[in-house]
Amino acid sequence: MTRSRINRRQFVRTAAGAGAALAGVAALGKPRKAVAANEKILMGIIGSGGRGCAIMRTCGRLDPAVEFVAVCDVYEPRRAAGLKDAGGEAKMFVDHRALLEMKEIDAVIIATPEHLHAPHLIDAVAAGKDVYLEKPMSHSIEEGVEMVEAVRKTDRIVQIGMQRRSAPMCIEAKKLVDSGVLGEVNLVRAQWFWHQTPLNRNAKFEGAFDWERFLGPAPKRPVEPVRALKWRYFWDYAGGIVTDQGTHLMDVVQWFMGRGTPRSAVMQGGSYRLGHETPDVFSASYEYDGFTASWMCTYNNSYENGWKILFHGSEGTLVIDDTGYRIYAEPWKEKRNREPTHVSKEGLPTLPHVKNWLECLRTRTQPNAPVEVGHTAVAGPHLANVAFRNHTVARLNETCTEVTT
Repeated sequence: MTRSRINRRQFVRTAAGAGAALAGVAALGKPRKAVAANEKILMGIIGSGGRGCAIMRTCGRLDPAVEFVAVCDVYEPRRAAGLKDAGGEAKMFVDHRALLEMKEIDAVIIATPEHLHAPHLIDAVAAGKDVYLEKPMSHSIEEGVEMVEAVRKTDRIVQIGMQRRSAPMCIEAKKLVDSGVLGEVNLVRAQWFWHQTPLNRNAKFEGAFDWERFLGPAPKRPVEPVRALKWRYFWDYAGGIVTDQGTHLMDVVQWFMGRGTPRSAVMQGGSYRLGHETPDVFSASYEYDGFTASWMCTYNNSYENGWKILFHGSEGTLVIDDTGYRIYAEPWKEKRNREPTHVSKEGLPTLPHVKNWLECLRTRTQPNAPVEVGHTAVAGPHLANVAFRNHTVARLNETCTEVTT
């Protein structure tokens, strides 16, 4: 049996009540005040890849007073892409710390690889910047604890990029679950099915790339472009699909069920076809108080393409995915239950989540996905990865301070 001590009091608080009221925040320096709707917000971006640039463009569409004045990325083509989306006049950096030294910057988007989220977030709030941080929040449960602690020493506004928290269809479905329409839910099933091509091990950089800054706290290795260009699928930099997509789905499970982190996890799977270090097919099972949840994925088959979560209750079943949600009465009989009792076809846009963050920058209120939510959302997927890599069951103790395998 091995043990990994986590810390600590903060994790106990966040695991027990993600999204609870956040009182007594000790601000770093002078607290910011609410600002007028037309007052300019100066921003920078750290990690101007495809996702980061998409969020930049969304900010510009939502709030004409947002101006991007700095772009940072370790890869030359991505810096150029970020500069273009910023309007062509922003300063460009390779070192994120140099960007954070710009005192005029109010907020930053961080869309870097998962293993860099902790140092980049901690440095950003220490520099007095508000942050939109892409998911998954952390590279480990231990890192997540440190990140929550670092943010709560300040008064900075930090939104984790988990857009389901702001999606109207998810908010509406959550209210229905809270109303008791499903009865007692003892089983939840999450799934994500996509079809992807194998990794190209001969991938090449198309411009200057700062390999050492990309590695950051990760183990030192010789330059290998595929590891940087497809970082999600290597253990040094990410938790694979388990955390990348699992943080979205397991957050919805815990949010709708009113729970924090699972008590234990077990997972089987493998990298069968795509050449990943992390599994491209897996089935994880989580033990919660009062219910069991599963998280199943393949990137080798696109039947029922995309994500879906099913909540099986004594009075009904909720099915939610990209197309909306449906609720079917229980007991289910094909002829009687051909049509659902509740339907939404709202879809899942990112725009409301970015809008929520921008509004919170002005009002200085907490966003829909603060660091506590980001931390507990990915803790379960992290726990499943621990179980998978140790070929055993991984458990959190009752006070959520220790992982055992």
